[in-house]
Amino acid sequence: MIIGIGCDIVDIYRVANAMEKGHMQRILTQKEQACCAHMQSKRKAEWIAGRFAGKEAIYKALSAHCNVSLCDIEILSDAHGAPYCTMETYDIQISIAHEHDYAIAYAIVQSKEMDDSCL
Repeated sequence: MIIGIGCDIVDIYRVANAMEKGHMQRILTQKEQACCAHMQSKRKAEWIAGRFAGKEAIYKALSAHCNVSLCDIEILSDAHGAPYCTMETYDIQISIAHEHDYAIAYAIVQSKEMDDSCL
């Protein structure tokens, strides 16, 4: 059963500015921070903007059903570079794209089983 669908778009330049002020690291998990630690600043800003858009898309899809924060949502990459969400309670499909100044993400959240605490 689909619980929700979310979408978000992020200005990569704004993320780069927030990175300079140290604001973006607090929304990334330790594993996410490790994934982008070696990246050059432009690629890192693009990557973080994509993850932020992904987290926001998942949050929007879940927020009407569960109390979740951006820090509860972790998005990693599989062996082929495709993003996936590590939340095991739900079946979450996530797509992230980058183009010029923007990163966009779509998320579809499905329940694995009926859970009265979240529905």
